[in-house]
Amino acid sequence: MTKQSRSEHTRSHLVRSAAVLFERNGFFGTTLAEVSRAAGVTKGAFYFHFSSKDELGGAIQAEACAMLRGALQAATTSRLPALQSVVDLSHELAGWLAEEPHVRASFRTARECGHLGKPFLDFYIDWQAAVESLLHNARQRGELARGIDVEHALTVVLAVSAGLEMLWAAQLRRGSMAESLTGVWAVVLPGLATPGLGRRLRPAGSRHGRTPPDG
Repeated sequence: MTKQSRSEHTRSHLVRSAAVLFERNGFFGTTLAEVSRAAGVTKGAFYFHFSSKDELGGAIQAEACAMLRGALQAATTSRLPALQSVVDLSHELAGWLAEEPHVRASFRTARECGHLGKPFLDFYIDWQAAVESLLHNARQRGELARGIDVEHALTVVLAVSAGLEMLWAAQLRRGSMAESLTGVWAVVLPGLATPGLGRRLRPAGSRHGRTPPDG
């Protein structure tokens, strides 16, 4: 392993170790000494990569945002209805919230530090922009039911995603988040989509049954 590769590996390990600790103990409840110890590096090595805990928090958000960009690109290049892509992207998020510390930490630090602005809201901001772009596509394609405003639909999706994260983080709900999300979409989609499209959309996501493409 080259010196550059070792440096990149150390940085990545620091970010992941911090994400696990931030998600478990909170941003303010985690010290840099704890992050360094969890990553198996000295504080000097930590400061070689990051100048502050805020910068480390930004690196966690950046990792989560990169995952979202990849998922959004896949959604926007598919031939599925835009509303199905919204559903699919929300299920992708549910999977990340179950398994990915970077996304879980991004949500928790946003709840704790959102009043501080960037970088703590970066993932939330990108998530909002991703859903909004898909909903505008849905409007342009005539997929939204009559009288449905994009801003109102966006608020519903954001409330569902943030609400699910909070319910499971607080352990007010247990079991499969994906199953609960499927149930929520089964309630929401009939009012959101045009009647013809609504019958074709898959509340569980397109991976759990074929959704006919546009056209």
